[in-house]
Amino acid sequence: MTILSTLGPLLASLLVGFWFKIPFLNQHIVSKSLSYLTYLILGFIGYSIGALDNLMEKVAIAGTQAAVLFLFITLLPLIALWISGQFMHASHSTTLNVDNKTAMKQALIDATITLAWVIAGTVLGFFLKHWLSNVDEFVTWLLYALLLLVGCQLRQENHRLRKLFLNKQGGVIALMAISTTLIGGLIGGALLGLNWNHSLAAVSGFGWYSLSGILITGLGDPVLGTTAFLLDISREIVALMLVPFLARINSHMSVGYAGATAMDFTLPLLGKCHGVEVVPVCIASGFIMSFSVPFLIPLFMGL
Repeated sequence: MTILSTLGPLLASLLVGFWFKIPFLNQHIVSKSLSYLTYLILGFIGYSIGALDNLMEKVAIAGTQAAVLFLFITLLPLIALWISGQFMHASHSTTLNVDNKTAMKQALIDATITLAWVIAGTVLGFFLKHWLSNVDEFVTWLLYALLLLVGCQLRQENHRLRKLFLNKQGGVIALMAISTTLIGGLIGGALLGLNWNHSLAAVSGFGWYSLSGILITGLGDPVLGTTAFLLDISREIVALMLVPFLARINSHMSVGYAGATAMDFTLPLLGKCHGVEVVPVCIASGFIMSFSVPFLIPLFMGL
């Protein structure tokens, strides 16, 4: 697929949802629909994986790729974020004990439900691989609907692009995290023998596991989509464990490593560690990284 044909419709769906108010899509409907549609697409992703020839070999490949890439997209961003935090005199937490058990428990529940949908789809795909012949085309249309809803959700949460992109601390954190994650992806991908654009696509989820794997699989590479899914779901869980420790060094490390989840899932924990003054920084950084995911992944997959 060309870059234009890959990126254009997906980005257009996102921007239509963000720029235009659709009367019947209120906040409750959008939230519920996003949840249901995400699970449905994850099931179809599992189906695509299960229908692959030499299934176990390819799942093992995806797991190995995710493990190697995870190492590099953890080490390089943390080093860069420590440097930027020192340079910009970022705040740090003085709280010794932050209870993140509730967040961890919820993360594990969400991960279990998500994996259950993928596994169920994989089982169906393995036994009924000839049942759906046009599953990739169907997933593509579901992707358009998903990104439309994502755009609606961002609009309903009253995010203003100019204000978010002009938040100095949040912008620097996002820029450092994105750039060093991509560099880490290139290094890890080179060691794995992956095409450079596929390496970049795999690491461009920034912790948004419910979208990265879906996008890559929908764009025709279920093995790489599985890699991205495993990579990002691991990142979210590890972020919840590391944030209280990283927060004691500086906010750039804790907010940056939280990635796209800094604006939602890990925001309460970051607020506990750093205080309410970090909330605008978290939202700005998380939004910039989240907004880049549906742009970067189709861009790299289309190269």
